[in-house]
Amino acid sequence: MKTVKTDVLVIGGGIAGCFAAISADKMGKRVAILDKATLQRGGSVGPGMDHVALGVHPEALSYEEAVEYAKNTRKDLYDPNVMLSIEVNGFDRVKDLESFGVRIREDDGSLYIWKIPERHFYLASYRGVDTKVKLGKAVERTNAQIFERTMGIELIKKGDRVIGAIGLNTRTGELTTFLARATILSTGETTRQYIAPDGPFNTYFSPTNTGDSETMAYRAGAKLVNMEFLYYDYVTLRAGGGIVGCKPFDKIGKLVNRNGDVVLNSEEESIMRSFLMYKEIVEGRSPLYWDLSDLPEDVLNMYEREMSHEYPITKKWFKERGIDIRKDLIPNKLDPCCIVGGPLVDETFRTSVPGLFAAGATNAFVRAIGGSSVSGYIAGEQASEYASTVSLPELADKYLQESEKAILAPMNRENGIDPKELELTVRTILSNYVGFFRNEEIMTHALGKLLDLRNYYKDKLVAGNPHELMRCCEVKSIIDFAEMHIRAALYRKETRFRKLGNFVHFRADYPETNPEWGKWVVVQKDDEDNMSLNTLEVPELKEV
Repeated sequence: MKTVKTDVLVIGGGIAGCFAAISADKMGKRVAILDKATLQRGGSVGPGMDHVALGVHPEALSYEEAVEYAKNTRKDLYDPNVMLSIEVNGFDRVKDLESFGVRIREDDGSLYIWKIPERHFYLASYRGVDTKVKLGKAVERTNAQIFERTMGIELIKKGDRVIGAIGLNTRTGELTTFLARATILSTGETTRQYIAPDGPFNTYFSPTNTGDSETMAYRAGAKLVNMEFLYYDYVTLRAGGGIVGCKPFDKIGKLVNRNGDVVLNSEEESIMRSFLMYKEIVEGRSPLYWDLSDLPEDVLNMYEREMSHEYPITKKWFKERGIDIRKDLIPNKLDPCCIVGGPLVDETFRTSVPGLFAAGATNAFVRAIGGSSVSGYIAGEQASEYASTVSLPELADKYLQESEKAILAPMNRENGIDPKELELTVRTILSNYVGFFRNEEIMTHALGKLLDLRNYYKDKLVAGNPHELMRCCEVKSIIDFAEMHIRAALYRKETRFRKLGNFVHFRADYPETNPEWGKWVVVQKDDEDNMSLNTLEVPELKEV
């Protein structure tokens, strides 16, 4: 196994990872960045993007409003200090994107802003089909070492400190030891724990995000929070930009059920839109449709422009099916997109393990381009400062030899279990027994089935090539993440909706929200390698 030594190691080359690499490079540090795909197309923004949050900006959010907003995020189990940091630094990262060549502004130099007061969002609609291409090229102009088609497999620790990771080249099967003074996890939100209605590729989240960073952090001893919350999002049957998405209530059109009844009749109902959609479905009034026919022409024109920039295949999909957004009903579905928990971080994006940082949707609080760019940039700065205070340790050859043997074991078996079969079984367990409506008995049953699968099949996976070896590593992450998800859902004995009612934890046996549970459920590996759970109070906003 070859070894690469660096100051800052970035695992994941999406929005957060790219900004982390750029930031650390500016700090004069040696940087190595890994991505399972490629920098120019990897991550959820690879196919394009149509909007970005502005944060504090003269045409959007004032600093005073940002402070109040951050304070209010405590009720949704966010660290307000993290959220204020995102808002305060948001527009600086927007300007960075502009400097990379991304077309944020209109041709006349203005910003096209969607103001969404009920969500406290101010979004700039922009022409961003090449966002990730431009950002990837910006990283390529730095001195960073870039390792594409390389998956982070396992973090390396010495004592209580993370000192790098082992990476797998998914095309050649080559393993590399990356020794680093500081390590940043940024592989995005998880998307392959549940079964999506239209398959893993018909969603706007990256189907390669299998929870690798979160489970590596867990095995390294990090604290993880909010692991019980499932993100149920509303998307058109071919997910893509411009169709409803992040819009103010008067610009989203009408949501109607199979009987033609309007489902959302006020901003208050719109705030809980995902829950109300699910209610329509389980009570037998689905399918649901968006009716945009009454929207003004300028709004429809902007919808169409956004469809051309976030997942532009959407327009082709609509055309092939003869759907005209001006007159036809647009099919809508609910999609169990991802689980929204992750490593607990502070406003510097340090985890609870020395030497380890988590940026973007990998951690428990950050999402979307605005949050990912800010957290990545800050994590790059903070990891660089930390790297200046520690040495680069050596690692025993015996440890590396044992790790290599364990990782490559599926390649050395002639017969065994196909990792795709095991993955499908695990995802089916979550979809059938956890999902939206939860109770103690059925989740306990799911946990037992999951643990039986792991204990029986963990040493039976087989891989005939490097791609299949990657799938073996992915299913390990999927199983570990599923266990954390189920155990956290069992631990939180209440029902709680976060955000627009689409960060869901619905306990049928505890159907009410209990104010005493307004705190984090913490998942962490204990000293005996068991999964332990406890609670932790959400901090107040520090003095500003």
